[in-house]
Amino acid sequence: MHFSSISAPSIKVPAPGSICRLLFAVAFRLAASRFPLPTSPDVSSPTRRCTMKDLRGANAVVTGASKGIGVYIAKTLAGRGVNVALAARSAEKLEETRRACEALGVRAIAVPADVSSLDDLRRLVETARRDLGPIDLLVNNAGIELTASVVDQSFEQVDDIVRTNLSGPIWLTKLVLPEMIERRRGVVVQVSSLAGKSGEPYGAIYSATKAGLIGLTSALNMELDGTGVRCAAVCPGYVGEAGMWVTQGLKAPAMLKEVPAQKVADAVMKAIDGAPLAYVTSGPIRPLLALSELWPGLNLWITRRLGVIKMMRAQAERLQAGDDARARVGAAAGAGHRHGGSHDA
Repeated sequence: MHFSSISAPSIKVPAPGSICRLLFAVAFRLAASRFPLPTSPDVSSPTRRCTMKDLRGANAVVTGASKGIGVYIAKTLAGRGVNVALAARSAEKLEETRRACEALGVRAIAVPADVSSLDDLRRLVETARRDLGPIDLLVNNAGIELTASVVDQSFEQVDDIVRTNLSGPIWLTKLVLPEMIERRRGVVVQVSSLAGKSGEPYGAIYSATKAGLIGLTSALNMELDGTGVRCAAVCPGYVGEAGMWVTQGLKAPAMLKEVPAQKVADAVMKAIDGAPLAYVTSGPIRPLLALSELWPGLNLWITRRLGVIKMMRAQAERLQAGDDARARVGAAAGAGHRHGGSHDA
């Protein structure tokens, strides 16, 4: 027998589209187990005292409440009968949110504060306790994002993001926890981001801080087991109508889509009701997260294919060009400048 006379079997290679569909089918299966949707918690659990049934008359502190997602969260809480202490840097816009919440029939106070200042946070907690009473709920929503490569950010800018997005929430959580533990009642919700799970190009520091909030939530829940106090994290994707993407004039890649800001506020309420980690997304985010966890190298390929890297690079270059122009004008006028970014603090 001559081997040269034996023909190789015909192998039909699946089309790229078929492979993608197969991957997504597998990913959806994995997502169901790795990233389950929130389910109704066990109301008999000793770690769960503050439920949706007894929220009316509770007192909440909400940071970043002057604009964006924070306004939706504050109004949603007020609509459920929760008294709110609202904090943000902008006193004028904060007052608008306060009036809107008060119109819903609850007590609402505005406390202008910078969450990157420990002194401001101490004053916020003291004012909330004095004017409203014991704090039952804390929603750490304030945050800032700077779309730029790490090498283009100053050390001061990095420190500002870390203090606002991570140090501030840690400090404020630490300030309210002792009383919550003593009363065996309380829920702390950290508004994180999908960037904290998979990373965001040209948002490395932001991603690191949001990942920190997820880790903080997980660790604290272990520490607080049996105390009657819980922690939860909400991870929004691309949010439309309000928030950082809107202020920067960005649109989500077509395949990923955007979610309404109210959906984030609703997720916060679900977190208060018992969901430890809630993803707020549209499109195939959950299966993509599952795939990325199983094969970390896929994360780069996925973000490249979805156009995320290209979009964020273009935005970073646009902001950098604008800063360079402002710097030239500022130098001529004897003024300084700050790198462009978006704020919800």
